[in-house]
Amino acid sequence: MATWIKENREVFERDVLQDFCRTSARLEEQFRRLAETGTLSFPVLRDLVGVPMKKGLLWRLKDKAHHLFRDTGQDTAAGGLLDWTLGYIFHESLKLMEDAHQIRYYAPRIRAFAGRDISPALAGLLNDLDAVSGQTVESMLREAGRLQNLFRQSRRLFCLYFAGRASSRPLARFLYDNSDIVRRTFQEDYGELLDAVYGDAPERLFVEAAYSLLESGRKDEAVRAAAAARALNPQISFAGEAEALFNDK
Repeated sequence: MATWIKENREVFERDVLQDFCRTSARLEEQFRRLAETGTLSFPVLRDLVGVPMKKGLLWRLKDKAHHLFRDTGQDTAAGGLLDWTLGYIFHESLKLMEDAHQIRYYAPRIRAFAGRDISPALAGLLNDLDAVSGQTVESMLREAGRLQNLFRQSRRLFCLYFAGRASSRPLARFLYDNSDIVRRTFQEDYGELLDAVYGDAPERLFVEAAYSLLESGRKDEAVRAAAAARALNPQISFAGEAEALFNDK
């Protein structure tokens, strides 16, 4: 596994970023729901986390991060912190899922006792137990806040980790094909991400994406990517057959 990752590191890095964006999008929906209704969807969180025999997207992201940043022997400070942060996101999400389960299945059962004829002693205990459900909601809010902060820090760490990686073709292709979800995920840090990777040569994103699209046999899309590169830098040139193809268009 470690050997494969070393040989295909840029692809694996792309996959980690891709899963991070997809995870962020799904959890942001839950954060909005929590803010608006005070509830979370347990089925959504369960699907996102998964179980050992059927790991969800978030679990797979955590495992990929561990393989990438721990098992290859090529760790960096930014990579190590990113691995820590993504792992922490997974475990905070586990707690959030458990709280959502309790609110969905246990809170209604305790409330059902409110209309029953019970002794004063049981009524007092019922009030104390009902308060526990309220504390669980408070826990959900705290966990959601921690997760949102962890996602903010992760975005900054991705910027640092990918700094100067303008030659990474898998990264450029992902950013080109998925600009909408990357923008939504990185929010105000989106410009910082592009600046970190491409510096004063933003056309490199489109150059590398054009090569990747051409390698995939998607010539028309490659031509459009090359045109986007030349719109930023009319002097850009392409190697070999690519130059003739892009000039012909």
